[in-house]
Amino acid sequence: MKNNDFSNENLNPKDFLNSLESLPFVESYQELGFTLKSLCKLTQTALVMDGSYPNLSVHNAWDIYNILNLIHSLIPESEWELLDRLNKMD
Repeated sequence: MKNNDFSNENLNPKDFLNSLESLPFVESYQELGFTLKSLCKLTQTALVMDGSYPNLSVHNAWDIYNILNLIHSLIPESEWELLDRLNKMD
């Protein structure tokens, strides 16, 4: 795309922002971001726990897999194009 394709007249955020509609339990993109960060931290902790304290772990590989699958499903991929466009705007 050319730079002039990123003008304000051509950019309608509502054409891109649709992830929250499918996530009624999340009220804002900021909340979604905090939730994704929290899920990542929990998963990282679980992986470290497995290596450092395997006898204390109460989860299994499927639990970690399910958390990662949830994280993947919550990533707002449809909004990436909008973020790229906004980043390139002058």
